[in-house]
Amino acid sequence: MALFGLFGKRKREWDSRAGSLTFVLKDAGLVYDDGHVGLRPTTITIDEKRVAVIGLNGAGKSSLLKVLDGSEKASEGTASVVRTLTNDDGTTETDAALNLAVKADARQARDVIGIVRREEIPQSYYMAKDIAEAVSSQLNAYRLPEGIRHETVGALFAHFGLSPYAHSKAASLDSEKRHLLAIVGALAINPAAIVADEPTKGLDENATRTVAKALFGYDKQVIFATHDLDLIADPAYRIDRVLVVDEQTIVFDGEPQPAIDFYNDLIRRRYEAMKSAAKSGE
Repeated sequence: MALFGLFGKRKREWDSRAGSLTFVLKDAGLVYDDGHVGLRPTTITIDEKRVAVIGLNGAGKSSLLKVLDGSEKASEGTASVVRTLTNDDGTTETDAALNLAVKADARQARDVIGIVRREEIPQSYYMAKDIAEAVSSQLNAYRLPEGIRHETVGALFAHFGLSPYAHSKAASLDSEKRHLLAIVGALAINPAAIVADEPTKGLDENATRTVAKALFGYDKQVIFATHDLDLIADPAYRIDRVLVVDEQTIVFDGEPQPAIDFYNDLIRRRYEAMKSAAKSGE
């Protein structure tokens, strides 16, 4: 699904309350139109605050995230999300489950799931006068008063260090700032959770730290894919759970350090198998 599709003209739901999501896959698999298997039938429930997905290139990380956030409809099985909202008095409300295979439910899911794809931003951002206007304009679908739009954008820009660049054009931003802007754009709709595919991809160590600190320092549920094992292991980011994906299947599900150990062993075994195959072919 194109990113600009997230910001349609329809009247959309806005809820200022804090929320979180429970993602539920039941035998959910994904086969693309060309026959490529993206995800083998998977059953899993995710409700933790910080969940990382790791794996080799082509392992199925992105496909898993796309099924979770509804960008791709599961070819088999079911994918659903349930939102829980927290009221000012501490009580909670749980919405009915949204079946992402149902068009009406999938549209509602766009209001509760913020999607980040690396540093990709909507084309409309490049056409806007500046990035502040770009983010504010995407809130028009919610018919929010100008004051609330201004307050929302201002608070996000302040947290993510974009205030000095508010009146800059999107095309003038460096890679680090575009990564931050992509996250801000996803958060502007006040989703219950963020699903982010490699939100620090291509950044150097310092820029990675800047983006990660801002992302995980924001009080929002985050499900994300990454190749950065140091990020996952850093206690400052409070990663609750790590899924290791290999050959389109979740092969490990646990805490960060055991997951990293498993993944490193998987890479070692894969490398040894390649060496053995090369020798046998000589």
